[in-house]
Amino acid sequence: MDFSSTKLEPGKKPTVVAEISGNHGNSVENIEKLMHNIKKSGVNFVKLQTYTPDRITLNSKKSSFVVQSGLWAGKSLFQLYSQGATPNSWLPRLFNLAKDLEITLFSSPFSPEDVDILEKFDCPIYKIASLEITYTQLLKSVAETGKPVIMSTGGATLEEIQYAIETLTINGTKSLILLKCSPTYPAKLEDLNLNTISFLREKFQIPIGFSDHTEGSVAALIATALGSVVIEKHLKLDEDVDSVDAQFALKVSMLSSFVEQIHAACESMGQVKVGPTDSEIETLKYRRSIIAKEDMSSGDVIDIEKLAIVRPYLGMNPKDLDLVLGKKLKFNIERGEGLTREFLE
Repeated sequence: MDFSSTKLEPGKKPTVVAEISGNHGNSVENIEKLMHNIKKSGVNFVKLQTYTPDRITLNSKKSSFVVQSGLWAGKSLFQLYSQGATPNSWLPRLFNLAKDLEITLFSSPFSPEDVDILEKFDCPIYKIASLEITYTQLLKSVAETGKPVIMSTGGATLEEIQYAIETLTINGTKSLILLKCSPTYPAKLEDLNLNTISFLREKFQIPIGFSDHTEGSVAALIATALGSVVIEKHLKLDEDVDSVDAQFALKVSMLSSFVEQIHAACESMGQVKVGPTDSEIETLKYRRSIIAKEDMSSGDVIDIEKLAIVRPYLGMNPKDLDLVLGKKLKFNIERGEGLTREFLE
C-alpha cells in the first residue's frame, strides 16, 4: 500500500497515531497544547473527529437515543456528541498549526458533508470509524477524494468488511489500512481477540493495524508483535479528567514511553532465525564439555572417574562421552584441560 504521499508507510515499526477525539474540553487551546506535546514525543500523526451532533443523531430523549450502560450511561447521544464535537471553526487554526509543526493532521468524518468540509483543508488521510463501516454514502464520499483511508473494523462481520472494502476501492480508494479494534470504551483485554489481526491480514491481503481503546500499553504491544502497521491511541492532557475519553486515554506525558515500548516490541520480533546470533556466539563458550578432572598420562585408559562434564566448552560435546570411555590417551592431559579427539588413540 502506498502511503508515501503522507509519509505513512507500512513497515517494520508501526506508525503511532495520536487520537485526540473529544478530549479537548471545548477549548481549541487544549488541542493546540496536545499537538505541541505530541510532536515533542516524536509522534507525527494526529487525528481529529469531524462532525456535528445533528449529522450523527437526533436530539431526542427517547430511551433508544440514551446510552444505557458503560462509560457514558445516562447521556443522550446528542448530549454525548455535543460534548465531544470539534467545532469546524477550529479547523483552519489546527491545520495551520499542523503545518507549522510538520505534523500530519487528519480526521474521521462522519457524514459526506464532513468530507466536503475537510477537503477544503486538503485533509491528507481519512479514517472511517468502526460504527460507520456500513454507511455507504460516507464510504463513497471518502473514496471519491482519492486519499488514503484507514478503516476500523470493530464489531463488523466479514461480509460487512468486504462490502466496505469493495465500496471504497470501486469508488477511488487506492491505499487502505484496516484497524482491528473493539468498539467498547474502555475496551477490556479479554474482548480484544487480537489474533484476528493475523487472520484479517491473510483474509483481505491488506495491511492491518490496531485502534487501542484500552488503558495502558499491553494490547498495543501485542498488536505490534502480531504485525500491526498502525497503532492508534487516544491522548489527553495530563490534568484532563472530564473529557469524553478521559477515562481510558493515555496521558500525553506518557506518549514518549508508549512509543519507545512499541519500537522495542517491534525490534524484539526480529526475523526467523535458528542458531546463535552474533551477540550469542560469545556465550556459547559457557556450555558444558568433557574436561579432565585430574592429571592423566599418555597410555592411561579413560574412565568416568577421571572426567567431568562441566563448563566451559573446552573439550568434546557431552553426547560423545560413550565414544571416549575406555579409550587410551595418546598424550598427557592436565586437570581442567578439555578432552578433544586429538588426545585419543
